[in-house]
Amino acid sequence: MALCHPSYLAFNNWNFMNKAFSFLTAAALCLSLSANAQKADRDYSSAHNFIGVQGGGQVTFTHYKLTDLLTPQYAVQFGRYFNDKVGARLHVMGWQNKGGFKADRFNLKSDVDYKFKAVTGDLDLLMNMTNIINPKRASHAFDWVLLAGFGVNYGWDFDEYENITKSFTALNATYPQNCGTKHASYNGRFGTQFNWNVCDAFTIGLELQANYKNDMYNLKVNNTPDWQAAALLGLTYNFGYKKKAPKAVEPVYETRIDTTWYNDTQYKKVMEEETLRRDLYFSIRESSPVSEQTLSEIINFVNTHKDVKIDVTGYADKGTGNADINMKYSRQRAEAVTNALVKAGIDKSIITTDYKGDTVQPFAENDKNRVTITVATGKVEKEKPETVKKFRTKEVRVCVN
Repeated sequence: MALCHPSYLAFNNWNFMNKAFSFLTAAALCLSLSANAQKADRDYSSAHNFIGVQGGGQVTFTHYKLTDLLTPQYAVQFGRYFNDKVGARLHVMGWQNKGGFKADRFNLKSDVDYKFKAVTGDLDLLMNMTNIINPKRASHAFDWVLLAGFGVNYGWDFDEYENITKSFTALNATYPQNCGTKHASYNGRFGTQFNWNVCDAFTIGLELQANYKNDMYNLKVNNTPDWQAAALLGLTYNFGYKKKAPKAVEPVYETRIDTTWYNDTQYKKVMEEETLRRDLYFSIRESSPVSEQTLSEIINFVNTHKDVKIDVTGYADKGTGNADINMKYSRQRAEAVTNALVKAGIDKSIITTDYKGDTVQPFAENDKNRVTITVATGKVEKEKPETVKKFRTKEVRVCVN
């Protein structure tokens, strides 16, 4: 069995830690470039899952030189933070472990150590002390986490241990060989983490832990449990965040002028021309009297209109008399109406009197042609409706977001 010098072991472990740190730093720099790819709608302070890898070293306190018991360790972890303060994880760590016998206690020529393999699985409770102490801040660049847990340790490959014990010339009864070549025992743990949140998804962390192990963990019985200290540098990927609750947007208002168009009806005073016709019928060979009602209607028209002109035309039927007699009757009938209008107060200058005899028959029925047709035209002021486009304005507050 080869014996390892303490300085060689120290150099070996330091070299291992240096390489591990360089690897994790390079990985973090690469992965931090993906920070912008994280979705903006994720709430990174909510419950989430994580997975990570770790590498580092450990030493066992078992009545032997600590520098000779330094061994590298690797670990994986899977877990979930139930909120931004409390979480749990399954942590599996292992690779190489060491034990040793001091020469003065076993009648050996020199101290001798032995290697074996072991893996430890623990269920740990995580307490993010940074968020507990300062809960108001949404995120932190650095987190301090306390952890404690319990699990099982399993060891095997104790060939070097068996070879050493077989070569003993004297064996102290307080250190008996036991448990064969494979062994399972309990493991209690507490520790702390110092995490650097490179971005929302990735974390680089330094974990320091103390493990309380069964005395038979390394097959070397001290009648007291063994303690093991470990320092691990790791990279963790965080995922499964909830979506952010929509932020309540404070409404922003601005004042605008609202214009409304509408149709308005206006009344315009215009002069319209109107016509009044009245037919006054006579009996055969008759030229009077003139109807009082007809005169009243014509007088009312003259009084309510402007620029009035009156045309009075007398007629005679062609079925009776002759042309001369009929012309006389038509003239008498027209003059009778004109005189009655003048007598009623109408200015004669606006009256035009004419007679047609039987040369013109305005009606198809013969007896109706014994008639005087009075046509009055004049202008009257009226209010004529017209539609006009108008608009009204008012100030309104409008939400612009």
